[in-house]
Amino acid sequence: MLLLLIRQIFLGLSIAAPIGPINLEIIRRGIYQGFWPSLIVGAGGMTADLTLMFLMYKGLSEYLTLGSVQILLLILGALVLTYTGFQSLFTQNDNITVSPNREENLRIGLLRPYLTGLSLAAFNPLNILFWLGVYGSALSDTFKEDNLLKAFYISSAIFIGVGLWNLNLALTVHFSKGILKPRILRAISVFSSLFLLGLGIYFAYKAVLSILPFIT
Repeated sequence: MLLLLIRQIFLGLSIAAPIGPINLEIIRRGIYQGFWPSLIVGAGGMTADLTLMFLMYKGLSEYLTLGSVQILLLILGALVLTYTGFQSLFTQNDNITVSPNREENLRIGLLRPYLTGLSLAAFNPLNILFWLGVYGSALSDTFKEDNLLKAFYISSAIFIGVGLWNLNLALTVHFSKGILKPRILRAISVFSSLFLLGLGIYFAYKAVLSILPFIT
């Protein structure tokens, strides 16, 4: 049992480590708003991922392969990622300071970064297809146990690993931004915003290609 839990935690770490929209938004928030908003973005993403895994456990995976559902996911993903990319790109601060006073940004509240992380994970088609693949391979083996509820809790241990990675990334950004030049921090933030914007445009392009056969 212990080895199985450890395996799930390491699986979570390996899943969360590759650079993607959530990680880039964690970095961007860490640069501009501080540790807690950065960490809360990851918490929002984890909420969406855990909900998605639970829904797949309940049978959602059968519907995700339908063409109409995939088109809808592409459209939603394009809207969310394009909006987030534009918003991130055009609301950046002109001056980046690295003093501890930046934690005053907590006054803006933590709901907004949480909802950003939630939407980035919930409406990213690549993320949904990725979890579908993980569910169909690594996680499905766990559900072979007789006690399905126990198996679900064991599989949920994967999110311990995801949470540890998010914490590590938020702490790394928080402590490293004090030694990086503002120009480098600004470049990282711009790259993150452009990546989200580019991914949104890509999904919009894929959605148009998927819709064209129905209107021609």
